[in-house]
Amino acid sequence: MAHPIYLTLTGKNQGLISAGCSSVDSIGNRYQAGHENEILILNLNAGAFRAQNPAYKELIFTKPMDKAFPLLYSCVDNNEILEATFKCYRTSQHGQLEVYATYKLTGVSLVEVDDVHANLISEGSEDPYQRVKMRYVSISREHTKASTSTYSINSEMI
Repeated sequence: MAHPIYLTLTGKNQGLISAGCSSVDSIGNRYQAGHENEILILNLNAGAFRAQNPAYKELIFTKPMDKAFPLLYSCVDNNEILEATFKCYRTSQHGQLEVYATYKLTGVSLVEVDDVHANLISEGSEDPYQRVKMRYVSISREHTKASTSTYSINSEMI
C-alpha cells in the first residue's frame, strides 16, 4: 500500500512555492486537511552510487498538476535556487498516519520538468501529472521514528 509524501518547496525569488498546492482548488478531491501548503508527491526516487567518490543521482518525483505547475517552469526559466523538504508518511501502530522519514535538500536547481497527460484511449483513467528532476548541493536524510540520519554534500554542485 502506498503512503503519502508531502513536499514543502521554497524559492529564493518566489517564496513558498508550495503555498495552496494541496487545497481543493489546486488538486480537487485529493485535498487533505492540514497539508494545504505542501505539494502531494505521488512518487519519489532518490539515490547515490560510488565509483571512486560518492555521487548523487538527480532526485526525481511526480506530482499532480497542482497550482505549482507553472511556477516550476519559472524556476527552470530563471535558474531559481530552492530549498525542499520531503516528509514521508506511514501508518502507525495506532492506525494513524505518522511522519517516519524526512529528506531536506538545499541549493536545489530544477533540471527537468515534464507534464504528462494520459493517452485518452489507452490510459483514460490516469490523471495528468508532472515529473520533476532536481539537483542539489546538500541532502540530509532522517528516519525520524528510529532516530537515524545522514548528511551529504554533492561536490559536483559546489
